[in-house]
Amino acid sequence: TQQPTTIMATTTTTTTTTTSTTTEISSTSYNSPSSEYDLSGKKRFSAPYVNYIRKDPGAPCSLTEALEYLQVDILEDLIKNDSLAANQVPPKHKPHNLTVVAMEGCHSFIILDWARPLKDDMVSGYMVYSASYDDILNNKWSSRLSSGTHLPFENLKPNSRYYFKVQAKNVFGLGPISETLSYVTESDDPLLIERPPGGEPIWVPFKFKYNSAHSSCKGSQYVKRTWYRKFVGVVLCNSLRYKIFMGNALREPFYSIGDTFGQGEDHCQFVDSYRDGRTGPTYLSHNLPTAHGFYRAYRQEPVTFGVIGRRTRHPFVGWYECGVPIPGKW
Repeated sequence: TQQPTTIMATTTTTTTTTTSTTTEISSTSYNSPSSEYDLSGKKRFSAPYVNYIRKDPGAPCSLTEALEYLQVDILEDLIKNDSLAANQVPPKHKPHNLTVVAMEGCHSFIILDWARPLKDDMVSGYMVYSASYDDILNNKWSSRLSSGTHLPFENLKPNSRYYFKVQAKNVFGLGPISETLSYVTESDDPLLIERPPGGEPIWVPFKFKYNSAHSSCKGSQYVKRTWYRKFVGVVLCNSLRYKIFMGNALREPFYSIGDTFGQGEDHCQFVDSYRDGRTGPTYLSHNLPTAHGFYRAYRQEPVTFGVIGRRTRHPFVGWYECGVPIPGKW
């Protein structure tokens, strides 16, 4: 994993393609945010170990894009390339150069990054520990296993403090634990989420039936009821990238949603976003047989059920990024 760098990401979104370019990279151990304050006016958290990725304020938050800025170190490759320790003992050194990588304007995730193991240590994986402020008061840590030198943390709450630490491991045991880092998330974007009348929408885990060929995502499934008596279902790639489906009833099939004018950017309304999102891949429905599904032409228009996809005026896409993390209660 590389040392922290100053990164500025500029994202340009059109109805068909999304292009991300790195416009500024300079070697420094500390990358301050572009603004001292977040969208709500709260002062952003800063520390020497926090590295901010700058993005276009109008672009949706993207964990996928943030991960693209990190060099991927897979420990299997490191073990093959580095000489193994002669002594068959647990790792001797604690993980070092820990960095919290955050994206400006995106409270719901961070990426914890650290340096690759030293030459004389044999490391086969890492135990990564995290805790909220309330968890710390109860001495309660959550742990996850990582096979590389960074790990994302998703579905974080806004304006909340979290703690992180890392411990190397191999077949002979666990090594010493790193220093503990803390980080305070940004405020929620007050202009992003549309709060429907009558309460806050809650995503419920539910395995609905859908055509898997229509989705680029293969993860967990969640559903919620919409304001016009239908159910929206999502299949997660991660908490910020997902495929959106729609169904009339939980026990009936859920269908893709075609877009008569565009590539589904305004379908982010179905996950309660005021803003249009980023979608892809645009070629998906052209390579699949025509199918039944819902479609509409513009935001706020009721959906119609019919034939969508190839040889119709209603293409559909395989994933959406709307800036709204799922699952969650807003």
